[in-house]
Amino acid sequence: MIVNDTYMTNINIKKLEEMRRQGREKFNFNARLDIDKIETFEKAYRIAFPESYKQFLSNFNGGMILEEPEYFYTDMTDWEPDGPKWSSFYFYTLDELIDEYSDLKSESGMFGDDYKGVFPIIPICNSPKQETIMLVSQKGLEKESPVFISDDISDMSTYVQIDENFESFLTKIIDNEGFPEIKVQPSSKLLSIFIYNNKLFDNELKEETNDEIIERTTSLIKLSPLSAWNYNERGTAYRNIGEIKLALADFNKSIELNSKESYFYYCRGSLILNFGSKRKALIDMDIAVKLNPDSKLFQTGRADILQKLGKLDKALNDCNKVLEKDYTYVLALYVRHRVYKAMGKDELAQADSDLIDDLNR
Repeated sequence: MIVNDTYMTNINIKKLEEMRRQGREKFNFNARLDIDKIETFEKAYRIAFPESYKQFLSNFNGGMILEEPEYFYTDMTDWEPDGPKWSSFYFYTLDELIDEYSDLKSESGMFGDDYKGVFPIIPICNSPKQETIMLVSQKGLEKESPVFISDDISDMSTYVQIDENFESFLTKIIDNEGFPEIKVQPSSKLLSIFIYNNKLFDNELKEETNDEIIERTTSLIKLSPLSAWNYNERGTAYRNIGEIKLALADFNKSIELNSKESYFYYCRGSLILNFGSKRKALIDMDIAVKLNPDSKLFQTGRADILQKLGKLDKALNDCNKVLEKDYTYVLALYVRHRVYKAMGKDELAQADSDLIDDLNR
């Protein structure tokens, strides 16, 4: 069970609320945030905020205690509107956190491009020295996440602990008028060691079910309604569970948002082929091939539809083009095998069948 210092959380929130009521010149925190949006973020990225940070965020959607009264920054904000943020310990709004989280995931260097698991590191704040202050997702932890800092997010060896938990860090922020002394813990407190000791990757690398994908992408769509890839991923999950109308609606939306992405046409064409008109499916697959003529998958998909429409010469031409590039491409061999059978060229069909067997051994 996670142990939370609820008493201290309430004390700190009351202190911040009192600062806001007093209209203190250095106080610059935003209004409270709907808890539904916070939980949508958690579902979208499959993480869990530490409870003390979640409570803080629901009361104050980002902000800072300024080093000087707000009027001091008037000239600075004329040419650098975000100047006060970068000269303070600035807590991100949830919208800013979404961007910072994506940047950290891509720049941390901790994972390869093919990593499919959950990224568990949550950036919450920047320091006046432009360091990034972070928490770890609560999933898999028995107590609240420590607070970590890094002056170079591309180098995991710089991610080191500075506090036991968010509540302790927030207390120091308040008690030191927004500018606490940062005490870096010894190298044994590296974030990478913490993640390893708590086996966080063991917990997060499980393959998602289609229902989990739908929940996650639906939350992502709420946060970023113009992201075409989220609709396409949800559409694929809907297709996998037999929700054909919902899948088609999502594929349509992804194309509406990004009509230049060839993969979206491939997905819709494959769906229509199995549950609608072969001729309409061919239109989508033609577009996919035109947008990405080097794709073996798309050209093989078009050959498959052409074969099913009885356009055998055109189907064979597509298969041969793919196999000229890669004679081991099994999907194209399967389709060409069917084409040869339909043409009555049994010897050539058998040759493809034998090659498929060899490649599958």
